[in-house]
Amino acid sequence: MKVSPGVRRALTLLLVAAAAWYLYDAIADNRQALVDFDWRVRPGLVAASVAAHVAVLAWGVWVWSRVLRFFEHPPVGLGMLLRIWFLSNLARYIPGKVFQFLAVAQLSRAAGLSGAVLLTSIVVHTGFALLSAMLISAWTLVGPSFPTLPAAWIGAAATVLAILFVHPRFLNAALGVLPRLLGREVIRWNGSWTDGIGVLALSVVSWAFYGVAYWMLLASLAAVPAREIAMLSGVNAFSFVAGYMAVVTPGGLGVREAAMTRLLLPLVPESVGAVLSVASRLWTIAAELVGGALTLLLVRRAVAHGAAVESS
Repeated sequence: MKVSPGVRRALTLLLVAAAAWYLYDAIADNRQALVDFDWRVRPGLVAASVAAHVAVLAWGVWVWSRVLRFFEHPPVGLGMLLRIWFLSNLARYIPGKVFQFLAVAQLSRAAGLSGAVLLTSIVVHTGFALLSAMLISAWTLVGPSFPTLPAAWIGAAATVLAILFVHPRFLNAALGVLPRLLGREVIRWNGSWTDGIGVLALSVVSWAFYGVAYWMLLASLAAVPAREIAMLSGVNAFSFVAGYMAVVTPGGLGVREAAMTRLLLPLVPESVGAVLSVASRLWTIAAELVGGALTLLLVRRAVAHGAAVESS
């Protein structure tokens, strides 16, 4: 069923407003806990966490390059893929979606990537990211959040299902649905089952790295022990999934923060979790802007160097 733009905008506003009200209510109802909390702001660690986040995003682009290996296209260097990813994300902060689409299209043509290859590889990469996020959440969140459930069995079952889902038959069957949903051409995944398991493992490693960077952020604001890194990896991963599933909100705005606030309850009061979740959103924006700015600087230097070589 096709949703009209007006209805979609209304749903977006309602969902974002509901999530924002939940965060406001969590802070307002527990204001004293927020005031009494032992905040320990360390600017140096905040900066280090942003740098770590940029590195994690770059690692994710490298994982995307592994996905691209299993589609038919001319070789694309990691530097070009970093440009496509970071600059297209940077374009999101410029008003108007058209600029972002033009940036992606122009960079993709320069890399020799067709629209079908670009779309399909991003869809598959995102699928692996969501699947690995659910997998790491199953192993790290069930025990702390639901102590009465058999955590090891749930984690093992999630692992088996994830391995089955990356079978080429399943992946290509899922890709076969996309032309009807998106009205866009896609191409087949040419990797083997072992290749899919390998990319899944790399995606799990991505969330583990992400968990360390996320812990650095929280530890820069509050006394969060390093032994909680595994759980925080799951908190960050599941919050991403919750935000991504809220397709009518831009970047899962509000929904991701609400989910994170609830998941942080075993560690901090609800009002503190709400503040930390908002800080996490700002942290993500900062990492994308820093990564995009660095990429833009490198591109300009490369262009200037090329022009100097030609004129000499």
